[in-house]
Amino acid sequence: MDKTGVAMIVVGLVLIAAGIYGITLLTPEVVTFLIGLIELAIVIIGLGILVVGAIMAKE
Repeated sequence: MDKTGVAMIVVGLVLIAAGIYGITLLTPEVVTFLIGLIELAIVIIGLGILVVGAIMAKE
């Protein structure tokens, strides 16, 4: 392994630790954010299904 790979592993571990620390401090906000992301994903999937259905109905 070269120095760049080791440096990337160390930086990744530091970022993971900082993220976990932030999540533990801001748990209610993180839960609200994740619920919002799930709702946004559901809306996007619904729009995709609507577009595919409209294309299939035209044919």
